[in-house]
Amino acid sequence: MTRTNALFGACSILDNKADDVLEEKVGGEHLTFKIYVFLLRVGQASVRDVFHECNLSSPSLALHHLEKLEDLKLARKDENGVYHVIARRFGILRFFHRTGKWLLPRSLYYALMYVALALACVSLLPSGMREIGVIFSAIGFSISIVDTMLFLKLISYRSRSRTVTFNN
Repeated sequence: MTRTNALFGACSILDNKADDVLEEKVGGEHLTFKIYVFLLRVGQASVRDVFHECNLSSPSLALHHLEKLEDLKLARKDENGVYHVIARRFGILRFFHRTGKWLLPRSLYYALMYVALALACVSLLPSGMREIGVIFSAIGFSISIVDTMLFLKLISYRSRSRTVTFNN
């Protein structure tokens, strides 16, 4: 094993340990994880924003969880008391792609791929094989949509101002 490979291997072990710590400290605590997902969606928020939008019992509870996220290097606080998210992938978040304020499950992209595959089968394959290709594409699409719905349900939230609260 070369020195470069040893160094990269050590970095990957360290990253895995850091991810394990994040999974334990954030992923293992439902409320901290919900607040982190909220921050991922909005980008930045004050203690009051988190308190109101996440329907918490007190602002001090919001502050506690925001400080915890800051200690774990998942958020940083600016001079005005606003917390800015630091996006990281760990736990269930590994299965999501972040685009702006949207968290999209990767399985949604697979569903779109199966739709494209079905269209290609219809347009390119001869009659006997076309139906088989469409059937397999439909099965893959169905499985991907079910996975997408389950992933979205895991991180869904609702806020007072937008008709929805975090699901428990």
